[in-house]
Amino acid sequence: MKIEIKGLNQIYPNGNHALKNINLDFSTGMFGLLGPNGAGKSSLMRILVTLMKPTGGTVLVDGMDLQKHRAEIRSMIGYLPQDFRFFSSLKTWEFLDYSGSLAGMTNRRSRLAEVDRLLDQVGLLEVRDRQANRLSGGMKRRLGIAQALIGNPRIIIVDEPTTGLDPDERIRFRNILSQLSRNDVIIILSTHIVGDISSTCHGMALLNRGELVFSGSPGELVKSAEGHVFRMLLDHQEYDIIKEKYNIISTVPVDTGWDVQVVSDEFPGFRAEEITPNIEHAYVYYMEHKLKAYIID
Repeated sequence: MKIEIKGLNQIYPNGNHALKNINLDFSTGMFGLLGPNGAGKSSLMRILVTLMKPTGGTVLVDGMDLQKHRAEIRSMIGYLPQDFRFFSSLKTWEFLDYSGSLAGMTNRRSRLAEVDRLLDQVGLLEVRDRQANRLSGGMKRRLGIAQALIGNPRIIIVDEPTTGLDPDERIRFRNILSQLSRNDVIIILSTHIVGDISSTCHGMALLNRGELVFSGSPGELVKSAEGHVFRMLLDHQEYDIIKEKYNIISTVPVDTGWDVQVVSDEFPGFRAEEITPNIEHAYVYYMEHKLKAYIID
């Protein structure tokens, strides 16, 4: 199973060039699509799920052109949009049953069995008879992933799935996706929350202003920040100096002032010690240092 994106462009009627000559491949497993708001992630997702035609370029799914085989490819896709909605008059199981019908599951008995299996998988079986609009925010997102999974799609696309969720629900959601990635499917996770990528995705791409600026593994992105992340214990006067010169990633108050982490191309002094970067450090470093050099060149 493979998705190949070649020279993809999207220009909206207002002149916004949302995607600029994107070349990217997805294979079996979980792939993270990362970038700030407005980077072009949602435009790419809408093209991949056949909700929008690109201005230019091609998308091939197992060799099939997305523009020529839209219905066939659409039947292979499960989609959780950022603004996931449902009919408020339906119970939880009824909504999922309806989703199964739309996915082509015509046998009612097997469809209902699949509804209960998925509700159990996402932790909603006990509330199957509750009105869907009375679920908590986290439960609604779990219902969203269940509707994306019904019909056994070979491609699962989720757009900003953990926005607005509390930490426990975010972890639960990532665990569900991680378990699914062990199957022979492609999962594309689009997010601006860096932590959603590090623990679940074997590959990732970074978009910025419609351009693909990085493609590789999370480990490769982290490696780019090695030697550029520092920790310092600062008094109040030193902190005022540092915050004007460097990108501060975290600030923790301590008895003597501040425990600060920064990213920098140079050793910042002030008794700084180099620390091992994580993916959040790497993201900030790449966006604020590597990417600026890329744009200037």
